[in-house]
Amino acid sequence: MTDNIRTALAFGGYAAKTIVYCLLGILVIGTAIGNFRQDTPSQKSVFIKLVEQPFGQVILGIVIVGMACYVLWRLSQALFNIDKLDDSAKDVLKRVFYFVSAIIYASGTYLAIKVFQGARSDGGGQNSSEQMSSTLMQQTWGLWLVGLCGVIVILFSFIQFKHAIKSDFMDKFDLHKMSAKAKSAAEKVGRIGFFARGVIYIMVGGFFVSAAIAADPEEAGGLRDALNTLMQQSYGQYAVMFIGAGLFLFGIFCAFESRYHKT
Repeated sequence: MTDNIRTALAFGGYAAKTIVYCLLGILVIGTAIGNFRQDTPSQKSVFIKLVEQPFGQVILGIVIVGMACYVLWRLSQALFNIDKLDDSAKDVLKRVFYFVSAIIYASGTYLAIKVFQGARSDGGGQNSSEQMSSTLMQQTWGLWLVGLCGVIVILFSFIQFKHAIKSDFMDKFDLHKMSAKAKSAAEKVGRIGFFARGVIYIMVGGFFVSAAIAADPEEAGGLRDALNTLMQQSYGQYAVMFIGAGLFLFGIFCAFESRYHKT
């Protein structure tokens, strides 16, 4: 894969993530303060909101292309080792998480395509996490698979917290191209954004583990369930507002990645 193709895939993917995360953050904050729809936001509601805007079909189409680019880039990192990682445990684990990331965003891309095709309802029936758990539980070793998914997501949340604490995500940037202000801004929004993602992922992973233990796919949950759980706690409204702000700032961080990512 040439450097130009890698750069194009990375730029398209991070640009799409910028749009999705910024809009998701706004919807979450709006829900917390009651200024927008009362339903708790989900990934699908972001795509629905996009397509409802002027030229929304075009915008969502561009986002779909960008997300598909991100999936291809992560798959190329995981399967073809375009980053030339070695056989150390750390680098092997990194490739595994690249593959998991590709699967997660492939699922999101499929969801966006369904909305693009006209699936605009955001309620009723099982959520995507419940559907996945239900499907896995019908297989041999299904409960173990669901539990393993939960553990992987929890491990992924720990990586998010590590990024938030150590700011090691700055290694992704071509720092020579960044001004001092850009470096400072990227580090600040990155810390908050990764922390917010860590909170969501550790809750989602916990839902999957709980579903495996209870042998009940309805115990599984995604972003919407995590936000609903937070909202039910003391000061839950403020916690959800913080998560929304964190997701929005992660979108800004993705904008920095689209511009300064090291390829």
